[in-house]
Amino acid sequence: MRDPAKLKDLNTVRRTAGEKVIARLLATINCDALRLRAEALRGGINCTVNLPSPDQAYFNSDILGGCNYHGSIVFDDGKTWLARFRLPNHNEPPLQERNFDRRSEYAVYRFLDGTAAPVPEVYDCADDDDPSNPVGAGYILLEKLAGKPLAWHEASEVQKEKFSRQLASIYVNLEKHPLNGLGRVQLSSMGLPEVGPAFFDYDPNGKLIPFGPFSQSNDYYRALIQQKIQLVRTGEIATSAPLDQYLVYMSLLDSLPPNESGPFFLRHVDSRDANFLVDDDYNITGIIDWELAICTSKGSAFQSPVLMYDLGEIYNEGLSTPSEDEKRFSKILREEKETAELSALAEKKMHFRVDQVIETDPWDRETFESIFSGWWKATNGVETFDWDTWYKKALSIYGDGGL
Repeated sequence: MRDPAKLKDLNTVRRTAGEKVIARLLATINCDALRLRAEALRGGINCTVNLPSPDQAYFNSDILGGCNYHGSIVFDDGKTWLARFRLPNHNEPPLQERNFDRRSEYAVYRFLDGTAAPVPEVYDCADDDDPSNPVGAGYILLEKLAGKPLAWHEASEVQKEKFSRQLASIYVNLEKHPLNGLGRVQLSSMGLPEVGPAFFDYDPNGKLIPFGPFSQSNDYYRALIQQKIQLVRTGEIATSAPLDQYLVYMSLLDSLPPNESGPFFLRHVDSRDANFLVDDDYNITGIIDWELAICTSKGSAFQSPVLMYDLGEIYNEGLSTPSEDEKRFSKILREEKETAELSALAEKKMHFRVDQVIETDPWDRETFESIFSGWWKATNGVETFDWDTWYKKALSIYGDGGL
C-alpha cells in the first residue's frame, strides 16, 4: 500500500499546481468584456459573470472538466450560459491546434443542432491570442443544460435500461445524418458545418500541417500511424522503448480493421458517463464535451459508449468480451426497426482497441503489453499471446526501423 503521508503530500503538490494553472487562465480573462459580449448577444439583457477562484474551482467538477474551465453567465431573466475556456496546461496543444479544437467543437454543436441529439445551444466562439477578442482568452459560450452527470455504477438495472433505450434512439437518429469525409468538423466560409482535417503535425518552423479529410478509413489509420512512427524516430514519444512501439505500430499497419469508404458519422470520443447528463428519472438531458469529436467510419462511430465497457478486463486481462451493459444496448438496437447493423457494431470494440494501441505509451509497461495483446488476440482469433514470441517474429519481419 502507498504511504498515506506521501500520498497526502503528493495530492497537496497536485492541488497547488492545479490552482496555479487556473490562476494563470483567470489572469488572461477580461470579465467586463465577457459580460458585455454576452449582453450584446442576448439583445441587451443584463447578466452577471461568475468566474470561481482557483480554490473554489479545483475540486468542483461543474467548473473543471478534463482540460477545460467553466464560468457561468446568469442573465436577469433567469437564463444561464457557460463560458468554456481551455486550461493553459504544460502539455496543451500549440496555439493553432488549440484554436482549431475550440472552433471544431463549436462547429460540432452547430451540426448536432440539426439532429435529435440533446446538446447545448452555442452562441459564440473566439480564439486565443486574437487581437479582435476583447475577452483575452479564447472561449465558447454555450447553454447550461439541466441535469447531473450520469453515475453508471450507481444506476439500477431499470435505470440502465431506460438510459440505453434513449441512447439507442440517439444512435438511430445520428445514422440519418451522414457526412462525406473522415475528419474533424469545422465551419465553411458560409458558416455551415463541413469535414476538415483529422489531425495535425508541425513543420520545423512550427507551421501547422493538416492530415485529411480522408475518403477511406484505412487511409486515416495509415497516415496517423506513420506520423506516430515519425514521432518515435524523432524521440518525441515512446522514449522508454522506441523499438517496441515501432514494432507494435508496424503490426497495426498490417492488420487494420476492414476498410470503409463512407458515408462517415460523428463520434463522441470521450463517451464516459460524466459526459452524459440525466435528470432524477434517468432521462438524458444532454451530451456534453464534444471537444475532440471526429467524423469517422460507421464501425467506429457506432461502437457502444465507453461507459458500458469492462475496462478492467480490457486493460488488465487483454480480453474483449461484450459486457452485460453492451449486450443490453445491442439487444435494444436490434429491436429498433432496420438497425440490425448498428446492433452488431455496438458490441464490437475493434476500433476502440486500435485507438488504444495507437495512444498507449510503453512507459506504462503492463498496460502497453496488455492493450496490444488484447488487440492481437481479437484480430487473430486466438486465446493466448506471448510477448517474447511475438517480439522475435515481429523483429524478423519488420527489422529495427533504423532505431
